[in-house]
Amino acid sequence: MKVSIIIPVYNAAPTMERCLYSVLRQSYPDLEIILVDDHGTDNSMVLATRLLEIPAGENAQPLATPGDHAAEAPVRSVIILHHNENRGLSAARNTGLEAATGDYVFFLDSDDEIPIRAIENLIHTADLYSHPHLVCGEVDVKPDSKTVLKISNKLPAYIEGNKASSRAILRREIPIMACNKLLRRDFLLSNKLYFKEGLLHEDNLWSFQLSGFVHNIAVTRQVTYIYHINKKGLTMERVTPQRLNSIKTIITMQIESLSKERPLLTLQEAFIFFTAAWFLDLLYEQSHQDYYSMRQWTRHALRPFSSVMHYHSLTNHMLYRAIYLPPAVLRAGKKLR
Repeated sequence: MKVSIIIPVYNAAPTMERCLYSVLRQSYPDLEIILVDDHGTDNSMVLATRLLEIPAGENAQPLATPGDHAAEAPVRSVIILHHNENRGLSAARNTGLEAATGDYVFFLDSDDEIPIRAIENLIHTADLYSHPHLVCGEVDVKPDSKTVLKISNKLPAYIEGNKASSRAILRREIPIMACNKLLRRDFLLSNKLYFKEGLLHEDNLWSFQLSGFVHNIAVTRQVTYIYHINKKGLTMERVTPQRLNSIKTIITMQIESLSKERPLLTLQEAFIFFTAAWFLDLLYEQSHQDYYSMRQWTRHALRPFSSVMHYHSLTNHMLYRAIYLPPAVLRAGKKLR
């Protein structure tokens, strides 16, 4: 089976070599490497094309892994796509997905890397369980931090059925990041599971939408992704108006697309509660000037859920109520999830 590795590139020069070499060293031979140039202003793409040893703009060129003997080297294809203007991570991923020809796709951020047997381990896991919609491995976070990107120890190796699969995603028993997931391309395309353009924290909305369609998930306990914390990255930066508006858009879209049936509906509601609580806590932690206005907006947006709280567990009740209580209680309630 062919795997398309989709790498959005925007001002990634400091990490481009590390990321690309981790792909070139993969033990799995049948790879399609898709770089999406999102109109950056540094020399990321110059470095990338130099590493790949192909002229910029050429598509589907055969590529041998550096250091291998020519007779033994796996043959890969490379596709380089260009945006005429900066359109953001979501658009770059969508562009890559539309161009991909693999049976599976794998999203990789340009500041991260993958272990040498990452794709091989994921494909082996997919083969064990009749090629599920989604295969997920463990994440190694560097440097060591409190960032939680672990698969729940309670999850079995194979999850079947939409109820169980959506629970695993919406309860964040697997990380909600789009990266480090081997995904059936035909499944994504047939269900129009694209990323919403113009948003920050787009993985939150995408995972929410994914949960409504996925029917089987396989899990490997092998590390298949190395996530590098960027101290200047999005999650470490002060909340901007764009981030604030993105969260409002995400919560609004999630509420508008709630399932009509339980248990999926209940799980979706709980996911929204956590998103709201997480963001309010982030604003409070930064002593952000918009904390109180965002809290008021959140309370108004979530007020209709008060009439259906009897469907929820005690933990979800406490989380929902915490949004209406002082910040210290909100922080304690958020940790319940």
